[in-house]
Amino acid sequence: MKTTLVTAMVLSLHAQSGFAQDRLECLLPQGGRIVMEGSCEAPYGNRPETCDTRYATRYLGPDGAAQVDLGITSLRRTDDSGTPAEMCAHFYVKGDTVHAPGTDSEHFRMLAKGQVATITAKPRYDKAVEAEANRESARHALSDPGYTRMAVQGSTWVLEEALTRWHWGHYADANFYRQPVSQVSQTLSTDQGKSWSAPLITSASRLFTIGTSALDQPDAARPGAVSIADKRLERRALMARGKQLVLRCRLPDQSEFVLSGMLPNEEDLQRQSAGELPPFVPLVSISYVGAPGRAAIDVDGDMAMLTGLPTSAAGPLQDQVCNSAGLANGVPYIGITMLDQDGKRFTRFAYPDKIWFPSHPPRQLGELLMRQDLIMGYNVALSRRGKLIGLEYPLVSRQCASAGRVDKAPVCPVGGVLRSESQDNGASWSDLAFSRASWIFTPGKPLEQQPGRATLQRR
Repeated sequence: MKTTLVTAMVLSLHAQSGFAQDRLECLLPQGGRIVMEGSCEAPYGNRPETCDTRYATRYLGPDGAAQVDLGITSLRRTDDSGTPAEMCAHFYVKGDTVHAPGTDSEHFRMLAKGQVATITAKPRYDKAVEAEANRESARHALSDPGYTRMAVQGSTWVLEEALTRWHWGHYADANFYRQPVSQVSQTLSTDQGKSWSAPLITSASRLFTIGTSALDQPDAARPGAVSIADKRLERRALMARGKQLVLRCRLPDQSEFVLSGMLPNEEDLQRQSAGELPPFVPLVSISYVGAPGRAAIDVDGDMAMLTGLPTSAAGPLQDQVCNSAGLANGVPYIGITMLDQDGKRFTRFAYPDKIWFPSHPPRQLGELLMRQDLIMGYNVALSRRGKLIGLEYPLVSRQCASAGRVDKAPVCPVGGVLRSESQDNGASWSDLAFSRASWIFTPGKPLEQQPGRATLQRR
């Protein structure tokens, strides 16, 4: 039966500040659903950026079958937009059996005919054998995206770890979750886990589909996009519960991005930090106002790559909050979100797979930048010329960038850009290319003095 795959991930703050409730729903290919719910304590007492969460997990069968309690699932949740897909891919179906991870990496659960079985699989690897397997298979050229599967096939227990051909130094920080599984590390047991075979690096997988990414396995649960409309309603409801912190980023044409955060109430302040304002508060909404009197256009906060809004207690960080916003070729942008051609909505453009916000550019470009004594800045920006979209990273002098102090950032002129272009509205991108000319940045002027840069308006 062909089923549309839908996932809803809903975050809501508890009354007690610093805790959040996650609800993640994954739909399996045969129509069953996995529902996970759990809480985690937020770093810095405001919102959870990263946490190891123990989710209460249940399975709901297709056609209204009774739910089955699967117990606790331990998975890491981050504030990354790919997290729902990465989490759902740990659940899959083989035949009439639903497979789910357990409370740790050694426990695996299997659900068949309404009955749940938990199996402990802990191969006792011999380091010498493992090293030999690595040498014979050029394991150093493989990477582990973090997906392990375990299944019982007749009298044999099969344990496999997915591997992808993803190379450091070629496209650093590429989204390897989307890289195809090329091989697996496979080990077998014929005595119910008492002993295991030596690990074998092989492309003859029993549990994964070779040539397909871990997130796109045909038997795995796959999430869909979170409804932006639902997010906006949640943010507005959240804003109505407390005081607002409002920061305005004004563009050269006098239009503005308005960033709103939720300030803690007096009770939260006393509990969190002895009555002192925290340095960051949750970013609740971003809107764009084209001109005084015009209706605001919503810009989803997650789209703007902002994780928190700095308060006055954050010091100079509040002055830098507008650095990701600007105006280029008459088009306003914030982060990797840009106003559509019709001027009615903002669209977030995913980072190109091969250059996802790299800490290091591709090897050949890295060597070129070394010869030019240039280094990448982090004010990534994008603009449009007709149907052609350009995404650019500014480049500054390596010597200038290294001259900064802890209390003062260096002021460095732009010496060029790395640019990627798309002719299909962001569906595909060209490789990064070095250029002295820019669509967005003015060479010779520091990032802080760019003519298209947004500036923080203090009231």
